[in-house]
Amino acid sequence: MSSQALKICDVVQFYSTLSGGVRRYIHEKISYLIAHTPHSHVLVIPSHRDAVTQEGRTSIYEIKSPKLIGSNSYRMLIGKKKILAAISKEKPDLIEVGDPYRAAWIGLDAAQRNEIPIVAFYHSDYPRALDRTLRKYVGAPIEGFVSPWIKKYLIRLYNRMSATVISSKRCEDALTEIGIQNLNRIALGTNLAIFYPRNSRGRIFKELGLEPNTRLLLFVGRLAREKNIRSLFDMMTELESSCEDHHLLLIGDGEWRDEIRRKSRENRHISWVHFCESPERLADFYSAADLFVHAGDCETFGLVSLEAQACGTRVLGIKGGGLDEGLQYEDPQIMAENTSGKALANSVEAIWQLNETNVDRKRRRETMEQYFSWDVTFSKLVELYTALAQNHQTESEKTPLSPYESKDQAILS
Repeated sequence: MSSQALKICDVVQFYSTLSGGVRRYIHEKISYLIAHTPHSHVLVIPSHRDAVTQEGRTSIYEIKSPKLIGSNSYRMLIGKKKILAAISKEKPDLIEVGDPYRAAWIGLDAAQRNEIPIVAFYHSDYPRALDRTLRKYVGAPIEGFVSPWIKKYLIRLYNRMSATVISSKRCEDALTEIGIQNLNRIALGTNLAIFYPRNSRGRIFKELGLEPNTRLLLFVGRLAREKNIRSLFDMMTELESSCEDHHLLLIGDGEWRDEIRRKSRENRHISWVHFCESPERLADFYSAADLFVHAGDCETFGLVSLEAQACGTRVLGIKGGGLDEGLQYEDPQIMAENTSGKALANSVEAIWQLNETNVDRKRRRETMEQYFSWDVTFSKLVELYTALAQNHQTESEKTPLSPYESKDQAILS
């Protein structure tokens, strides 16, 4: 790989001050670029204000953006003129976008104007999430009409990209099936220097007011409908008849915060920590838990599941729900058959039957060290960036890029 310094620009729609998987991915990537490469970085994000700041080799452009309906932390990155101006000023060698909405089209426009490659990172399983929503609220006939249109839209967008990065084989197969090309599978990782087994159980249990023999179930993530939070409550109802004393702790924020707040007040077996700024403190919670439970069935990979496992904690996910690849080395692998509270509770009980010890937690940690380090993820990503930038430069020297068609311009406007 060439040692030539690149300037890499991330245009990020799903960026929230209240953390989230995409934000973690971005900041871990910045840390890797600073520590292991000569590359510089430009970050374009939605914000409550317009501002430009410099942090080391990263220039951060905050674009004043309206709030996303139904969310208290996410905003819609739609300021085309400001985004184009920022990219034109910075003159990056490559752009990465992480969503299929307006910001992606703006990023594509910027790449064409500046004659540079553009990478799309497929952070969320949009077709499957949309299919499920349509099926639930408008029924199968409407879903059957709209879904093909959505797939055509994604093909139209992603096949204009220099490359599309996916983090799991399931997503790779799904996108290949609908006709998306130039796919590059790069598994995500976790910060092994922060997320490791800690002796925090006594302290966390005291903080939560739990008895030592309590089974602590943990969820960390965005409190949103697509995470199937209600299934976790149904799971707790199913577990009430168990001889074990169970407690569910949810950490995160989102549109379901009011219901979670109410549930935590009504049920002494449910607690809520609305936001955990410190990753070290988050690692304390992971290490203290007996089991991490994720009921989402439309995930692309599941960063939180890697964080929990790096702390030695077993993860329960939904079979085929998106966490499968990060859980592939569990032996035995136990996953819920569906998102129902009963299926989750049955799997929880099956996991308790394993009687896992600290030896199992240590082995789980070693698996993360072997297969899921951020260094592995970002070394492969930087290799892709470098190859695209070099190839694009070579092709540009051979023949100048033709102007993009007027119909594309209309789409981007």
